[in-house]
Amino acid sequence: MLKPKYYKDNFRLAYPIILSSLGMSVVQFFDTLMVGQLGKVPLAGVAFSAAITTIALVFGQGIGMALTPLVGQSYARKETKRISMLFQNAISLNFFTGAFIVAVLLLFVPLMPYLGQPTEVIEAARNYFIVTAISLFPAQLFLAFRHFMEGVGNTKATMVIIISSNALNILLNYLFIFGVWGFPCLGVLGAGVATLIARTLMPLAYLVYLLWHKHYRKYFKFFSKENFLLHTHKIIIRLGLPIAVQLALECISFSMVTIMMGWYSTVALAAYQIVLTFVTLTFQVACGIASATTILVSHAFGRRDKTEVSCYSMSGLHLSFLSMGISALCFIFFGRQITSLFSTDIDVIRQGAMLFVVAGAFQLFDGAQSTLLGALRGINDVTKPMKYSFLSYILFAIPMAYCLGFLFGFGPCGILSGEALGLMLAALLYYRRLRKSTSVMKL
Repeated sequence: MLKPKYYKDNFRLAYPIILSSLGMSVVQFFDTLMVGQLGKVPLAGVAFSAAITTIALVFGQGIGMALTPLVGQSYARKETKRISMLFQNAISLNFFTGAFIVAVLLLFVPLMPYLGQPTEVIEAARNYFIVTAISLFPAQLFLAFRHFMEGVGNTKATMVIIISSNALNILLNYLFIFGVWGFPCLGVLGAGVATLIARTLMPLAYLVYLLWHKHYRKYFKFFSKENFLLHTHKIIIRLGLPIAVQLALECISFSMVTIMMGWYSTVALAAYQIVLTFVTLTFQVACGIASATTILVSHAFGRRDKTEVSCYSMSGLHLSFLSMGISALCFIFFGRQITSLFSTDIDVIRQGAMLFVVAGAFQLFDGAQSTLLGALRGINDVTKPMKYSFLSYILFAIPMAYCLGFLFGFGPCGILSGEALGLMLAALLYYRRLRKSTSVMKL
């Protein structure tokens, strides 16, 4: 029986991350709502752009996430100079990573007309895509500050900055999209400009906060040319690249499910989009718990406390089961009512209700795999989980989704069940890996 302390520590760190993530979902909702008023073509342009930039954003996040356990372990050992060096090199690495991501996306612009989309959608998307791509540079810089702070156990500062940025983004959306209060009417481009401004202010706000706060100011005093080390960059990349690949693989898997739903029927795709919206929303809770688990496990790992590594891992898993269990029950028993809020089409409502049952069934596995990954990251174990992700999502989930959906005739529910089986396999493999890693851990 775990002590209440382990659950309290996890929740204390997790809830600001959860609120930050939910706030970002609110921005996406208002983006869709406001751009949707311009017509279906601008909305399709934004959706098309997001499909490309999201993969780049997820990849960049994976690189940035490596800093949390590295700083966390040094923080537990009170290695102020090493934390400062990690922080300095993470800023420079994220600078180069952000520049690389932007360059790749901008080189992709001339290829957009060859992706089989209607010409009017490409025209609507082009300028928005360019501005949004540029906004990923400050977003990547922000990740260095965010994951440094998570490493030292502070998640509230990130929450305040992200929620403030989100509020500004929504306001600027309104001003630039519709051209009110003397602002230029930029239409769909306005949504991109709003995002760029909000994301640019985020790392600047963090820099001001850290320099102002005496507790964090000390981490800047070791910044120097001598401490700009390629070796430290390699340490971060060695941990961050597998995380980035793992996140991208999971993203690709869910994208393939969306494509297969479209192959099946428009009704299936519409119903799945509603289900996916809520699955993504509830997953933010699991991600918050997973991030908190990474922080706490990395601190315990840094203190060479094998017992606490295990206790914090299991407490995170229990909290994930609790939160995702609640959402599973809501999906199973109220799926029809949820779907009917978004569509009046009886076929979409019927299909959505059935898909919500399947989504409810895999909520526990989805939460478990996320939290177990968080624990593994806390002990720097990322290469094997990346391989397990490839096995679970690419080699297993996608073929199973196709077989169950089309070859065995289970339709949309079969497609989503294939993804559910992939999540279950991933969770089991991650759990097995965590048990093995903690049992042979050299502290």
